[in-house]
Amino acid sequence: MKLLKSILYALGVMLFMTTGVIAAELRAVPPNMIGLMLTPTGFDGQIYQAGQVDIGRESWGGYGNKLILLQRSGFDIKEQFIQESPNDSEDHRCTVGPNREPMTLDVRLLFALPDYNTEQGQQAILRMGLLGNPEPYAGAGGDRVMLLDAASIYMQQVRLQVRGKIRDICLGYESVEAVYQAAENNGNGGFSDQVKAEVATVLAENNSPLLLVDAVVSNIKEDPTVVQATASLMAAEKLVEAMATIDDFISEDPTGRRELIFKLMVMQGIVTNNDGTNTMFMTDIAGAGNFVPLPVQ
Repeated sequence: MKLLKSILYALGVMLFMTTGVIAAELRAVPPNMIGLMLTPTGFDGQIYQAGQVDIGRESWGGYGNKLILLQRSGFDIKEQFIQESPNDSEDHRCTVGPNREPMTLDVRLLFALPDYNTEQGQQAILRMGLLGNPEPYAGAGGDRVMLLDAASIYMQQVRLQVRGKIRDICLGYESVEAVYQAAENNGNGGFSDQVKAEVATVLAENNSPLLLVDAVVSNIKEDPTVVQATASLMAAEKLVEAMATIDDFISEDPTGRRELIFKLMVMQGIVTNNDGTNTMFMTDIAGAGNFVPLPVQ
């Protein structure tokens, strides 16, 4: 009888140990990440640091816990305001001032994750789990381990508002030249400082768990069409000045020789052969009878 009890006890212990080993299903949290446990009824409220985590077995219906991995380091977002973005062919330029001058620029936003060692930071991390859209992790773990990209929180929650605020800032300047001057004053209420303040406001209004570290604006440029139009206008103004100078120079000569020489120079510049040589044609311009036509060079 005692022998039978001993055997049954040993079998029970072995069964318990075996069941315990089988029930444990471990997954790794890499050193550069933290983990959240998503149960069939929601997150369990804990934050798992680097190491092995028992996520438990799946039930017969395929239900079970999932380990959600989240990177610990910060990330950056590059917002481009250009005519055509890599994703579509729409016009994404900023407009400046009452004349709606088109302008292109890049805005780089640097974000940090909340400090999960504090109670407030833990709540923010758990909120990221609720807001994010995790995808299957390419590493080990199969479909029971997923990766939550922190940048996706920004894309889904506040990106549209941030871009709208930046456009409002651009519109508040009188001209692109005023934007250039504001960019030179960064660190003292300059253009980048205004962008940083507005982005931080958007994050606060949306109760976003992301922390803005810095905002840097670069590659501020007038639209090429505006640059070309400005260059054409300046060239036309210079041409008018040159014509006025030439007219004054010719008018100062009562003999008319300056006028004749100028006409001949213009004709020589207009009539050009294919081989690069010039052919001079004489016309019935005033005073031409005193000159002999020049031969072909």
